Amino acid sequence: MKYVEKAPHVDPVRMRHITDEALLAELGVTSIAEARPWRRPDPAWDGPATIEEADALIGAQVDFLDKGRGRSQLYGFHYLRWMTPLVHAYRETGDARYAAEWDRLFRQWYGTRDQVEGDWPGLDVIWYSLGVWARSMHVTRAMAELADEPALSDECWAMMMKTVLGGARWSAEEHDEFRHGNWQFVCAAELLHVATLFPELSEAPRWAEIGRARVLEHLELDVRADGGHHERSPGYHGMVLDAVHRVLALDPGFAEHPRVRAMHSWFASLVTSGGWIPHLQDSGVVWPADALRRGAELGVRPEPGSHLLDASGYAIFRAGHLHTVINYGPYVGHELEPHSHHAALDFVLSGWGVPLAWEGGGPPSYDDPGYYDWYQATRAHNTLLVPGEEYTEDRRAACDLFSVSAEADVFTGHHHGYSARHDRKIVFIKGDHPYWIVTDRIDAEAVWQIHGLSPWVEHDGGFVGTRGPGILVVPLEPPDEVLYGTGPARIPDPATRTAEYGEIHSLGLRRSDGRFTVGIFPYRDEPPSIPEDWTVHADRR
Repeated sequence: MKYVEKAPHVDPVRMRHITDEALLAELGVTSIAEARPWRRPDPAWDGPATIEEADALIGAQVDFLDKGRGRSQLYGFHYLRWMTPLVHAYRETGDARYAAEWDRLFRQWYGTRDQVEGDWPGLDVIWYSLGVWARSMHVTRAMAELADEPALSDECWAMMMKTVLGGARWSAEEHDEFRHGNWQFVCAAELLHVATLFPELSEAPRWAEIGRARVLEHLELDVRADGGHHERSPGYHGMVLDAVHRVLALDPGFAEHPRVRAMHSWFASLVTSGGWIPHLQDSGVVWPADALRRGAELGVRPEPGSHLLDASGYAIFRAGHLHTVINYGPYVGHELEPHSHHAALDFVLSGWGVPLAWEGGGPPSYDDPGYYDWYQATRAHNTLLVPGEEYTEDRRAACDLFSVSAEADVFTGHHHGYSARHDRKIVFIKGDHPYWIVTDRIDAEAVWQIHGLSPWVEHDGGFVGTRGPGILVVPLEPPDEVLYGTGPARIPDPATRTAEYGEIHSLGLRRSDGRFTVGIFPYRDEPPSIPEDWTVHADRR
């Protein structure tokens, strides 16, 4: 058996089945009632929820062993985040019904957890880093909020404390040396958090030492020099940054670490005029306002204008409300499955607060049937497709030139994801009516593709979406064939700060010689007039 993390090390006495007597001895009390009053720091927690979500859980019948949720979603279900609206509703209303429901559901979970079986080989559903991290985060908050509520039984409180205690012991043994990735990063931060909340526990000093050491290692080794997390995903960057914020709440001295400041600056580079960050590399759409506010409190001043996040492999063009992200970074491994997508030199464009050229982004869940052949696949991105070829992971993407001036910004790069080298040049023409010119060269038949938010129609020698804001796409060389398609993607809505799934529309231009020069002209309401001199800026190599 090949294990995803370390070989199983769940001690049946110290972790899985802690007795009441052992728990009381650890807490230094003679009864659970004596231990319950919360005389500890307020747990750091980020769990937005609504009372309506809590009401839906009242009387709900839950099968904790149900594999019908999906291979990956079963693991997420046992994080127990879905129960946290009960804690929120109790905090808001003081209604004992919500505490009683938490009591009922948590005792049911605790009584069945040993029977849960997952379908990821070598990965326990309960005893793995993300599960231990998330449950500890949610359970400590519930313990604090419900400590004095009689509707929460002493039996349930003891089960919750045993869950946190056993999880901390497991984390300390699991993370005895550095590993890349978000799993260890967040779990180590939570270990430090638990050590701070429960200093009376005999193992707390050791937990704090381990947690602090791992967090510092992750800041040095798992955060890139430009502030981006190792996996290059805004969503997972936000996840580990939340963990850093939890650490900051315990020890403000961490704020002086240069990588902490850089992590906030990285978000500021990627945020668009609509207040969201694109869903790159398995990410969801990120709304980073709280992180940016915290960054400002730390004195972070985001780099203005166009620049490179070179360690992460992203180029940023920025002028006014227009924002461009070009991906030229590596394919990054992971404990279970890499979050890197099979694309390079792909780009996303936004303007007027909405996407203009978009991509598939991250899936609703990793059990989604389209995860591999759409969301991660090259065809869900704005780059070249080579028919009949699979995109390789060892793509060796690189930036060859990046220049910024008052008149235009220029990016040139290449990659080896196909058998033939693909070269791309993107010029961002500034001025009163900015636009982009994209030039591609590959010694193979290829399809140049771009995705918009509305169906494409022919217009003025090119192609335009049926509604604005949008883009007019004009090829300099006529294609051999025009291809159309659709696929799902989250669409950010700045008005509601949500990003529900909708449909994006693919435009493909096929040429047998693999040579493309394409102008992309943004518009808010009506398609613009094409500048007569746009071809002067086009690279006709």
